[in-house]
Amino acid sequence: MMLAPSRSSPKILMDKRLVYLALCLGLAAATPGFASSTSLPEIASGSSARPRTAEAGVTRILRQNDELLLNAIHRGDRETWDRLTTSDFMYVEEGDVNRKPEFLRQLKEDGLAPLVIREYEVQVIGDTAQVFHRDDVPQRPGGPSTGNSHLLMTETWQHIDGCWLLRIVHTDRIRVDPPAITLSPQQMDELVGAYRSGTMTYVVRRQAGQILGSTDGTHFEVLMAETRDVLFEPGNVWVKKIFQRDTKGRVTGFADRSESSERAWTRVAAEAQGPVH
Repeated sequence: MMLAPSRSSPKILMDKRLVYLALCLGLAAATPGFASSTSLPEIASGSSARPRTAEAGVTRILRQNDELLLNAIHRGDRETWDRLTTSDFMYVEEGDVNRKPEFLRQLKEDGLAPLVIREYEVQVIGDTAQVFHRDDVPQRPGGPSTGNSHLLMTETWQHIDGCWLLRIVHTDRIRVDPPAITLSPQQMDELVGAYRSGTMTYVVRRQAGQILGSTDGTHFEVLMAETRDVLFEPGNVWVKKIFQRDTKGRVTGFADRSESSERAWTRVAAEAQGPVH
């Protein structure tokens, strides 16, 4: 369920927000009963609905509702969630979708403090409000540091019979780069070489005390080491390069591993020109 501690990035990109906006509006349109329960104003031919910044009163009401919901989820307060959501409410978290009955069944008191809303933005289109809020995970007694733990919530609220009701919420962890370690020149040189995957070649080299990688041999990206055999590109925590070794400890290849897939690269040669100092 949502609101678990997470490793995250303080930077929220607008293109990511637009992706979430499309997701939530698309889910809302696909939800049974959506069309019959909405009363959006008619759009004249050739025109389009444009989002507008919500009035202060609307933003205040929605934020108060969200704060109630954030607290209620840790108190096991099903009544509050039932009262402030539509009958076809859906909760979406990283590919997992929970309908309202299932979501309510999972609510229980856990003794934890609720998330703290740090940023809150509301856009209104007709009788629908799109909400984005960035939340911090409070420090848990005896738990790991949550200084880099943040969530991004994307919500679709609808004004129905005089009340704002939550129709869809999408929760996503905001990720940050893992802590990097410093490799010795010898450890870097163990990874240097040319790697092949299908018809593609990836080159790893050492230059000025850094590890660089490139698929075309000309435009190199800096790679950081999470461990001796795990590299990542700063700012892109979705993919890590996991290097493999044979029984003698020699590097034989690596896998570009994302959260749901991976691509294998086989080491075919040491880089011809060697490390650049």
